[in-house]
Amino acid sequence: MTSQNRLQEAMMMLELGDIDDRLNALTIITEEKHLPAVPLLVRWLPNADPGTRYLIVKALTQLPHDDAVPVLLEALRWDDMWTRSAVTAALIANGSLLVIQGLSEALRDEKSVVRRAAAKALGKINIQPESEVHMTVIRGLSAALLDIDDGVRRFSAEALGRLDAKSKVPELSDALNDKDAQVRIAAFRALASIDTPEARHAVRQWSKS
Repeated sequence: MTSQNRLQEAMMMLELGDIDDRLNALTIITEEKHLPAVPLLVRWLPNADPGTRYLIVKALTQLPHDDAVPVLLEALRWDDMWTRSAVTAALIANGSLLVIQGLSEALRDEKSVVRRAAAKALGKINIQPESEVHMTVIRGLSAALLDIDDGVRRFSAEALGRLDAKSKVPELSDALNDKDAQVRIAAFRALASIDTPEARHAVRQWSKS
């Protein structure tokens, strides 16, 4: 069977087959990185059982496409932590402007688990330094340093370090006094990676305290 015939059969199974047929099709489609399958996966995802949801999201990680972004962003709000973790990886793998915009909005979500995932993901996406998008993301993460949730503050500090947020050294320096030890450590590491004179001074002062 040729690769094209194999994909045609997989697409048919994905749309019309039973659950076992669909999961077999999912393996083929992922191996072939067949992007035309993304709309079908997106339609299948919300109503699938938790185990199948996880497998679909893992497939979408290998098939980055903006058609999947809205449902992936919504999936950050699902209760299954394993699926949420896979969704975060899928959004990072995509890394498009649509993803970045969606994650920036998710920093203000009412659910702390969503805000944590958004901050974590934004720190792992390659964003062009000094661009308007870069500055917008940094502003959002800086605001998240004041979040009531310890995890959001920690991941925001880590992300600001990875994004080399030189303009946010004062905010990160304040975070060195956070009530949570993990946040303080994240702020310390962020300042050490930014490595400006102001950041080095903050690191030295905190090391002496």
